[in-house]
This record gives sequence, C-alpha cells and structure tokens, in this order.
Amino acid sequence: MGSFEIIMTPQQIQAALASFIRPSYPEMEIQVEAWTGDPSRLAIYFRETKFALLYPQQRWHYLHNLIPAEFQDRYLSNSVWYELAPGELPSDLMYADEALVANITEPIMRILNRTSFFATLDEVFTSPENPAVCWGDFRIAKSILTTKGFFESEYFDVFSVLMAQGGYCDCEILYNVAEDSEFARRYWAKRQSPPKQK
Repeated sequence: MGSFEIIMTPQQIQAALASFIRPSYPEMEIQVEAWTGDPSRLAIYFRETKFALLYPQQRWHYLHNLIPAEFQDRYLSNSVWYELAPGELPSDLMYADEALVANITEPIMRILNRTSFFATLDEVFTSPENPAVCWGDFRIAKSILTTKGFFESEYFDVFSVLMAQGGYCDCEILYNVAEDSEFARRYWAKRQSPPKQK
C-alpha cells in the first residue's frame, strides 16, 4: 500500500501546538490562520506576556525547542511565525541581519573580553554567598553591560552576536559563548558525578 500524508486543519494544528507549548507557557495565546501575504501558507501567532523581556530570536528559540522537530517538518515547514508580546504587531519586531552580525562579531567579542564582561557574568553566577539564578532572559547580562560602558542602544547588536553563538539567556552565554566558564565547568562536573547512594 502506498503512504499518504495526513492533512491537519489550522484548528488541529493550533490545538497540537497548544499541547506542546502550554506546559511551559500556560497563558500563551496561539492563533493559526491563512497568511495574508500568501493564503497557501499558514501564519502562526504566539502571544505571551513573558515575551516582553525577550528579543524575537529568543522567543523563536524557546518555541522551536518546545515543538517536536518531526511536527515542525511535517506541518509547519511552510508557515510564518510571529512571536508577540502584548500590544505588539508583527511590524514592530526587529530581527538581526545575519550578514551584519557576522561583520560585527569579532569587534564585539573583543570588546566583551577586554571589559571582562564574561568573567563578571561568571562571577555573578558562581558567587559563594548569593549566586545568581537564570530566568531565561538577559536581565543580568544587561545590568553588567551597563557597568562596562555599553549604551542601551548597543544591546541589540551585542545580544544578536551572542545569540548567533548559542547564548540565548544569561546561563547559555556561560555555557556556549564564554571561554573557560567556571559556571559551565561546575555544571558538567556535577553531571559526571555518580549519583549519591540513598
């Protein structure tokens, strides 16, 4: 017998997406409909209050990791996603230009290293008295950039460079971007330790 492709309606896709996403974002609004730019494609709107603190790349990153890859490949490969905070419109979203990010990566990384940005972030998360907790955003990194002489208008470029290297939140900067991070070393050492006997 030949194989056949199961077709899902927009309503069924919306329900499936809710089942994947709501355990992590119980208040998220999800809307699936024909895209006005091309009615043969689907537009998917994700609206979430917590997105107000995140860049569009971060929002997509978290959603992408919650939705099974097989489902994305089968049903969402031709869709357009809009990850929105309350009151935002798709036209409000600002995305990084990949070519620009590639061009500014080396000078930005050089400045971050010269100003000890990574070392300071690492110290905050490994402080013996009161280690920081990662909230899945850049709130701590932003506070450190302020002390290193960066302007708020420069944050978008800085974090676009860090996200392009896998740093989508404070702790991922230490896991994926910073060299010789004590925070990452402790994490992996703990993972390698044998479980304690009860």
